[in-house]
Amino acid sequence: MKIFPEGDLMSARLKFALRSEVGKVRTNNEDNFFCNGIYMSDEESKRPFFMSGTAEVPCIFAVFDGMGGHDCGELASFTAAETLSEHSAEILKGEHEAVDSYVKAANSKLTDLMNAKGIRTGTTMVLAVFGQHFFTAYNLGDSRIYSMKDGILTRINDDHTVAEDMVREGRLKPERAEDSRWSNILTRYMGMGADEFASCPDIYALRGYDENKRVLLCSDGLNKMLKHREISGLMKNYDSPEETVNALTEAAIMKGGLDNVTCIVIDIEE
Repeated sequence: MKIFPEGDLMSARLKFALRSEVGKVRTNNEDNFFCNGIYMSDEESKRPFFMSGTAEVPCIFAVFDGMGGHDCGELASFTAAETLSEHSAEILKGEHEAVDSYVKAANSKLTDLMNAKGIRTGTTMVLAVFGQHFFTAYNLGDSRIYSMKDGILTRINDDHTVAEDMVREGRLKPERAEDSRWSNILTRYMGMGADEFASCPDIYALRGYDENKRVLLCSDGLNKMLKHREISGLMKNYDSPEETVNALTEAAIMKGGLDNVTCIVIDIEE
């Protein structure tokens, strides 16, 4: 199954910026990312990280939010990013199965690490593969991907949380989900045991660039500090990706910075 339509792998241009911060409360950064081939080393995770640039399609961007505390979350998110680097060439050939293979490989590495070290850890994943006229998004966990067109911000993916399940079942109002204690309990993520792991991430396919001019990927350290309208306002009010990621990150930290904050803003130029 193709990620892009036939003939779509050409040369659109993307401008992007990324920022990753530990926040005000945590002592380490358990987030990581994959930004057109670049991800954060263990040493780099100990200090604020910022980068910006341009990318030609096809290309891949992703955010990972590790779990487990101490060094466990850092190890999980780093393993997911490193494994994505190993599988990126196959993914960029444009087959959904390559993403499935990557997710299974990363999950297998994480379960092997947990068994070897006697720890419990895992990581979320939100991933976008960009082609000439479309991008395809993939999700495991509660990291987010949004798109913006004509000043309107749209959340693309659903969270894999107990709270989101309760909303779908009519047991919790959508406006209560974000602040519910059930929003912190994940139902799917990388690092789940083989007997409980749903092997394929959710796919949000073929998002046309005529409807998506700016894209945001983020860990929940952003969207749990800022309401949708606040994220929307900042995405709309700043022109460059660099200004926008800085404004988003600073706002999340100013609102409490209770978790690590990682966000990537991508502007699409056809």
